[in-house]
Amino acid sequence: MIKLLTAYTEEVDDVEDGIAELLGQINLGTLKKNSVGLVTCHSDFTNSAFIGELCKKLPFDIIGMTTIASANPHGNGMFSLSLSVLTSDDIVFETAMAKSLNPGSCHEKVKAVYSETAKKLPGPPTMIFTFFPFIQNLSGTQMHKDFDDICGGIPFWGSLASSPDVQTGHWFVFRNGDIDSKGLAMILLHGPIEPEFIVISMPSENIRKTRGRITDSDGCCLKTVDGIPALKYMDNLGISIQKEVPIVMPLMVYYEGSAEPVALGIYAVNDDNSLMCGGEVPVGATITMGEITVEGTLASTAECMERVKKTGKCNGALFLPCITRYIMLTPIHDREMSLVIEKMGNSIPFSIAYAGGEICPVKDRIGELQNRFHNFTFIACVF
Repeated sequence: MIKLLTAYTEEVDDVEDGIAELLGQINLGTLKKNSVGLVTCHSDFTNSAFIGELCKKLPFDIIGMTTIASANPHGNGMFSLSLSVLTSDDIVFETAMAKSLNPGSCHEKVKAVYSETAKKLPGPPTMIFTFFPFIQNLSGTQMHKDFDDICGGIPFWGSLASSPDVQTGHWFVFRNGDIDSKGLAMILLHGPIEPEFIVISMPSENIRKTRGRITDSDGCCLKTVDGIPALKYMDNLGISIQKEVPIVMPLMVYYEGSAEPVALGIYAVNDDNSLMCGGEVPVGATITMGEITVEGTLASTAECMERVKKTGKCNGALFLPCITRYIMLTPIHDREMSLVIEKMGNSIPFSIAYAGGEICPVKDRIGELQNRFHNFTFIACVF
C-alpha cells in the first residue's frame, strides 16, 4: 500500500520560513518504511537556495520540476511550491536523474542511468514516475518513445517541465539539490502498486463526430488522411492551418484498439504540406478535431474528479493537466485548481501541477497498458 502526504508554501524569499511551513504540514513521524517526494514549483524556488536547503531537512529523496502553477489541499497558486510525499512499507523507491541531455546523447544517457538505478531495487520495477525536460530540437514525443523502449514498456507517468516564464526558458528538472534545465528525473518503484490511470481530454460534444483514417505517416509526421494530403484534408474540414501560426485546436487520435482518443498538438506545417504532431500518428489510426473552450475545460475536470472517486481508491491522487488549460482560463487562471480542491474535499489526498506535455498510459483493446504522450489533457494517477 502507498499513501500520499502533501505540503504547500508560497514563501520563497525567506527560505527558513518556507521550509518550516512545509514541514509543519507533514508529520514526519507518520512516514512508513520507505518514502520519496515529488516537488512542483515556480522557477523562483530553483533560482534560490530553497530546493537544496529543503532536501537537507527531508529524510528521503525527491525529484521535481518547475511548473506554471501548483495546488494541493493546503493551497493553490502560481508563485508556489507543492510537496507530495509517497510513503509505503511494501513498495521500494529509487530516484535518479540523467543530466545535460541533447538530441545526440539522450537515449544512451537515459538508458545508462535507468539501468544503474534498476539494479538498486530488490526486483524489477513495476512503475515509474518521471519528469522530462523541455529541450529545443528534442521533442517530448521522442523522449517518451526512447524511455518506453529503455524501460521495456513498464507503465510510466509524469510530465514535461513547464514555466510561467516561457520566453526565457526558466524551466528546470531536479533531483534532490541537483537542478538541470536539460535533466530527466525518475522514480523507479518496486512492489505491489496497482494505480488507476485516467486521461481526460474534453467533453464528447467538443469532439467532431466525423473521423478520417491515417493512410500515410512517419512517426509524428501526418502525411495523408483518407489518401488526401494532410493540409488539404484539414482545409476540407474548414480548418485553416498556416506556417508559423500556433494551432490551438487539438488533433484527436484514436489508436487502434483504444476507445478513447489521445489529444495531440499540431506543431508545424512542413514544406510538403504534411503536419508535425505532438505524438505518434500511426497508419491505421483514425483522427478528428477537438475544440478547447472554458466550459469544456471545467466540465472535463469535473468528469475526471468523478472518475477518480469511482475507482474506489482513496490513498492519494496525482493530477497533471496541460498548461494550455491554465492559459485558456484567462483571466481567472485558478478556476481549474479551485474546482479540483472543491470536488476532492477531504475524500482523497491530492496534488496538481501543470504540464508542458502529459505522460500517462492508456489501455488497449485487451486491457493492456500502453505508454502514451498527450497534449491538452488532464491526467491522473490514483492509488
